[in-house]
Amino acid sequence: MNGRRAQRLEKLGMAPADARFQENLAAARVYYQEHWTLCAPRSAAVLDKPVGQWLSNLRRPGALDGHPEWEAALKAIYEDWNPSWSAEWQRH
Repeated sequence: MNGRRAQRLEKLGMAPADARFQENLAAARVYYQEHWTLCAPRSAAVLDKPVGQWLSNLRRPGALDGHPEWEAALKAIYEDWNPSWSAEWQRH
């Protein structure tokens, strides 16, 4: 992302991390529409985004600390995006 774009986003109250999140969230929506789950394998990619790895990273403890709106956005797509059971189990 170039510096001018980052400055414009900051003026709008949207940090670059939020912009990246929105891009990845769009990919997650497409993945869900195609597979009816967000328990994607780490190798899954959609819209040229590594959505599987991204979701895996967000499932790590503390990854969403300070971003309750991000978790809400993921739950709006699929309530069980971060299941208490094994994601491996759900993939089968």
